[in-house]
Amino acid sequence: MLPIKRLEEIKRILTTNKQADVPSLAQALNVTEATIRRDLEKLENEQFLTRTHGGAVLNEPKHIDISLFQLQEENTEPFENIGKIASQFIENNDVIFLGPGVCSRFIVRNLKDKINVTIVTTDLMVAHDCALYSPNIAVIITGGNLNPTTLNLSGQMITNALATFYFNTAFFDIDGITMTRGYSVSSLNKAFLIKDVFGISKKSFALCPYHRFNVESSAIVGDINMFQSVITNEHVDSAFKEYYFQHKIQIFATFNI
Repeated sequence: MLPIKRLEEIKRILTTNKQADVPSLAQALNVTEATIRRDLEKLENEQFLTRTHGGAVLNEPKHIDISLFQLQEENTEPFENIGKIASQFIENNDVIFLGPGVCSRFIVRNLKDKINVTIVTTDLMVAHDCALYSPNIAVIITGGNLNPTTLNLSGQMITNALATFYFNTAFFDIDGITMTRGYSVSSLNKAFLIKDVFGISKKSFALCPYHRFNVESSAIVGDINMFQSVITNEHVDSAFKEYYFQHKIQIFATFNI
C-alpha cells in the first residue's frame, strides 16, 4: 500500500472510531508498528490527531456555542452610559417597566444595590441580564408570542397582563428621533407596547443613543413632544438640545452623572 493510501486509511479508521492503537493499525495495514508511529506523527503535524501512549485520538472540531443573549453591538459605550443614568431614577420599592432594547439591558446591569425593586419586561434578554447582574431584583415577564430572533414578546397576553400594573417609571428604548416624525421604533408591536405602557406610568423616559437622532425607523410612536424626559449621550445633535431646552423637556446625558 502506498504511503498516501495508508494515511488516508488511518484517517478513515480514526474518523469512524475516534481513536486507535498502534498494534491494531499495524495489523490492519500490514506494516510495522514503527511505520504506523511515523504515520501518526505526520498526521499529528497536520493537526488531524493527537498521539497518545500507544495510539492516537481524532482531533474533532470544537463546538462553539453562540449565546442568543450575546450583545450584537460593537460599541456598547453609548448604551452603558444611558444605562447608568437611567438607573439613577429608579428608587427602592419601585415597580418599573423596561421596554425591549439594548438600553434596557444596561439599566438592569446597574441595579444590584437597589432594594425591593420589581422589573416588568417583555424582553427575555433584559430578564436574562437582570438575573445575571442584579439577581436581587424581582423580574416579571409578561408572557405573549415569542419572536425567535429578537427574543421579545408580543400579543394580546401582554395587553391583558399590563392592565394589572401601574408603574412608578417606564423606560423605552427608541430607535429613531426626528423633528418632523418624532419618536419611532423598529416594529408596530414595539410601538403599540410603548403607547399602552405610557398611559399607565407615573413617569416615562425615552432612551436614545446619540447616533439614533435624525434617524427615522419604521413605526411612529409619537411626536417630538411626547416625552418630557429623554436620556441620551453628550454627543447628541445640538439642535435637539436647543429644542428640548426651549420646550422645557428634560434631557439627561453623560455629563449629568
